[in-house]
Amino acid sequence: MKYRFLTILFLVSFQVSAQEKTNETLNQLVRSAIEYAPKIKEQQQLITIGDYKTKIQESALKPQIQSEIGVTRIDPVAKAQFAFGPSPTSLQFQPNMNYNANIGGNYVIYDWGKQFVNIEKSKLETELAKTGVDGLKNIYAYQVANLYYGIIFSQRAIEVQKEQLKLIDDNGKIISNRLKQGDALDYDQVSVQVRYKNAETRLTDLQSQLERQYIYLSALTGKETRGMIPERADFNLGIAELSTEGALTQAQASNFDLKVLKDRDLIAERDVKIAQMNALPSIAANAQVGIRNGYLPRINGETPAITDDFKLNTILGVKLTIPVYTGHRGAYQTEMAKVNREMLKYSVDATNQALKRDLEAAQNDYNSAKSKLVLSEKNVYQAQYALKLADARYKNGVLTNVEIEAAQVALKDAQFAQLQYQYQMALAKLEMNRLAGVKFW
Repeated sequence: MKYRFLTILFLVSFQVSAQEKTNETLNQLVRSAIEYAPKIKEQQQLITIGDYKTKIQESALKPQIQSEIGVTRIDPVAKAQFAFGPSPTSLQFQPNMNYNANIGGNYVIYDWGKQFVNIEKSKLETELAKTGVDGLKNIYAYQVANLYYGIIFSQRAIEVQKEQLKLIDDNGKIISNRLKQGDALDYDQVSVQVRYKNAETRLTDLQSQLERQYIYLSALTGKETRGMIPERADFNLGIAELSTEGALTQAQASNFDLKVLKDRDLIAERDVKIAQMNALPSIAANAQVGIRNGYLPRINGETPAITDDFKLNTILGVKLTIPVYTGHRGAYQTEMAKVNREMLKYSVDATNQALKRDLEAAQNDYNSAKSKLVLSEKNVYQAQYALKLADARYKNGVLTNVEIEAAQVALKDAQFAQLQYQYQMALAKLEMNRLAGVKFW
């Protein structure tokens, strides 16, 4: 009893170790795909762009300073003639050449929070870009997982097919010996050869399918993946088994389609506020300091000395801007923003409806495959036992070639069915986790 317990403990420990290795292999492949994916890198640039957009919006809260240097010629300019003394005097109030250099600034003192709402919107748009990146990572992760399951299925199907080839080959050797002894017909030998060629063709198809899956997986990860997945790996990768209700509940917080819609709704809410605030006034201050000429009039066309003609000047003011009439533009923009937000609510309802439908379909596929798997396990056991009996009788010459072939085909079909149901269960469970937004890597 003690040795039996130790044996069971060793087998459990071995399975746990193998499972951890398998999970780490999948996680490594997922990380490689995420790091390599150009599409994710492209989407990440939107986050950087969003950060800069936020900084641009925030810059509006700071003073805007600019400098100006200019020269302007004006012709004609106003002149006045005065008859004092022996000759008339000409008085020119503005020079023809006007020089100006100044530095000035504008600063919005108060705008009733309009700019802060714009900043909030910009930050929310950046969060939407981050959600998009996370959603892409999730898509790539589950694409890798689907290929991973497909490779496991193909590898195990190849094993089953190779076992079938061995059975056919062993059967062919028996027939060859009987043919020499005159106990079999050439037809029996040709029949076995045809079966062997068909089985080889099936094996070639499975190997080609496996190669195609490795090609896709290598393309996703950007590196060679052949040989990375253990040949004895199974479909139990530690992914959570969810119910429809549990998956739907988790999806409300984790499903990326719903996350995107929630982010867009927050942005739409800010759009409504921005549209409603368009009619609010704003208070701004402006100041300017500079130097210009033309402060002294030109008498008889003479230009005053530079030190007298150029003067330091300043401007300081406060301005209240009140929108009076804009052709109802603000009202139209507000209504449009409200309609857009209402449309997003319908999008959420439609997404939840599709989500519930897809989860129920995946749950149905899982339950159906699970029920069939229980039956297939019995069928495999019975087919193995039937082939064992048939093989013994065939070696003793009691069973015909057709009957032994039927037993071999029945075993192969039962094994393939069992493998197919395991694969279907794995895919259904994976799909439920994907819809729920579960991060398994």
